[in-house]
Amino acid sequence: MDKFAQLVGRQYHLFDYVGAPDAERVIVTMGSGAEVAQENRRVLERNNLGSKVGCSRFISIARFRWNILCSTARLGQDDCGARPHERTWEGGEPLYLDVVNALVEGVGAGLVPALPRIIGGRYGLGSKDFTPAMVKGVFDEMSKAKPKNHFTIGILDDVTNTSLD
Repeated sequence: MDKFAQLVGRQYHLFDYVGAPDAERVIVTMGSGAEVAQENRRVLERNNLGSKVGCSRFISIARFRWNILCSTARLGQDDCGARPHERTWEGGEPLYLDVVNALVEGVGAGLVPALPRIIGGRYGLGSKDFTPAMVKGVFDEMSKAKPKNHFTIGILDDVTNTSLD
């Protein structure tokens, strides 16, 4: 990434994290929704509505280290633009599967003390914008005792009933 920065004059990282170092709820995103999620996290924190929350934005799906995530984190993930009419995956979107795999391997290697609760979902369906209210909906869902996994947000999915408010 340093070599890339020298070529283009702008520094990027494989991922950026903003939020509480001891976050209990973290949204992991790629693409256009990351800025909305990160800014909404700041607003929630500033208004004391979202303590111990964070956002990770990935620039590239690659092998990554998870030492920034504490063992109590509940991770929410959005695939940023996965459209059901364009592609489908068994068991979850690619970023969700990478997060699950990295954490399972981290537990196996002793780098992560325990597997946190991990939920995944989609936004941007039907070309809907990803709004601050949707980000709050994902954070709220992660606070539930039994959050929905493989959720959708921003549309009313009356077929699978996986939509979040």
